[in-house]
Amino acid sequence: MSTPQRPRFDAVRGAPLDPSPTDSGRAPRGRQPSNPRSASITAERWDLDRTLGDPLGPNLRGPALTAASREPVQIPDISQEHADTPRMRALLVRFGFRASLAVPLLREDRIIGGLVVRRKSTGEFRPEVIELLKTFATQSALAIQNARLFREIEDKGRQIEAANRHKSEFLANMSHELRTPLNAIIGFSEVLLDPSLKVSEDERSQFLTDVLGSGKHLLNLINEVLDLAKVESGKMELQIEPALLQDVIEAVSNTMRSLAAKKSIDLRADCDERLGPFPMDGARVKQVLLNLVGNAIKFTPLAGQVWVRGDVEDGSVRVEVGDTGPGIPAEDHERIFLEFQQAGSDAGKPQGTGLGLALAKKFVEMHGGKLWVESEVGKGSTFTFTLPIR
Repeated sequence: MSTPQRPRFDAVRGAPLDPSPTDSGRAPRGRQPSNPRSASITAERWDLDRTLGDPLGPNLRGPALTAASREPVQIPDISQEHADTPRMRALLVRFGFRASLAVPLLREDRIIGGLVVRRKSTGEFRPEVIELLKTFATQSALAIQNARLFREIEDKGRQIEAANRHKSEFLANMSHELRTPLNAIIGFSEVLLDPSLKVSEDERSQFLTDVLGSGKHLLNLINEVLDLAKVESGKMELQIEPALLQDVIEAVSNTMRSLAAKKSIDLRADCDERLGPFPMDGARVKQVLLNLVGNAIKFTPLAGQVWVRGDVEDGSVRVEVGDTGPGIPAEDHERIFLEFQQAGSDAGKPQGTGLGLALAKKFVEMHGGKLWVESEVGKGSTFTFTLPIR
C-alpha cells in the first residue's frame, strides 16, 4: 500500500546501453475502446508511455538535467511552468504525477542509463530516499555492466569456438591435399630409383610427367593458401593500373585452349570492342578468369561448350563464364565460394583444392565488384562478376 509520503516507483527503467536518444513505445494491449473519451485517454497514455520509455530523452527536463550534471535532479512540483515542456507537463499532471526524481546510472563517470521515480504529491524527496535511490542506481549500473560483459564473453567464446573449428577443418583439408600429391611424387621417385625394377622408357616418361604434375599441383596449392592468408590478414594489395579486359580474356583463352582441346570442348571468347582500358589489377583479374574457365572445362563433359564474354552494363564491366556442364544444385550456390568447398558428392568431385572460387570472390570484391553463380542441375552453369569502371 502506498501513501503520499512514500515515492511511487512508477518508472524504474534502465536506458539502452547505447546512450543515444531513441524513440520507443508500447502500444496498449487488447481491443481498442469504442468510447471516444476512453480512446482519447488511451492514446494519451500511450503517448506518455512512449515518451517515458527513454528516461534520458530530451522531452523530460529532470532526466535531461541529471544526464548533463551526473547528479540526482528532482522536480518538487511538475505543474510549475519551468518544470517541463508544456506538452509533457500537461500529460504528467493529467495522469496524477506531481513530483519526480531522476538519478543517473553511472559506470566510470559514463552515463549508461537513468532511474526515474514519480509520486502523486508535491514536495522534495527526503535525503534518505535520494541516497537509497543512488545506491540502487549504483547497483543497477553494476548489474547492467556485468550483463554486458557476460554477453561479450559469450560472444568471444563463440568466436573462439568457430575459429578453432575452422582451424581444425583447415588442417584436415590441407593434410589431405598435401598428402595426395606428395605420395605420388614419393611413389614414382622410388620406382624410378629402384634398380631392381625394370621400367620402360614410356613408363619412365609417364612417371616423370606424373611427378611434374604433382609438383605443380603442390605449388598451386601453396600459392593459393598464401594468397588467401594475405587477403584475410589485409596484407594483399592490388596493383591498380589501366588495362584492357580484352587482352586479359585473350590471354586466358590462349592458356586454356589446349586443355579444352583434350576434351574436344568448344572454347569461345568475346569482349565488347567499345570497352577501353580501365583501372584494375590485370594479374588478379586474370587469376579469377583462369580459375573460372579452368573449372568450366574441368566440369564440362566431352564435346561440350565453354564461353567467356565481357560487356559494359550500367557503368560497370560484366564478365560471364558459362558452360554446358552438369550444373550446380541450388543448395550449393553459396557454399562453393567457401574455403575447401566443392559442389557434388565426395566421390564425384574432380581434383582440386576448393580454394579457387573463394580466392576469386575475394579478388573481385577487393576491386569493388561482385561474383555470383546462376545454375540448374542438367543445364550448365554461368559464373558472372562485375568490376567498376572508375
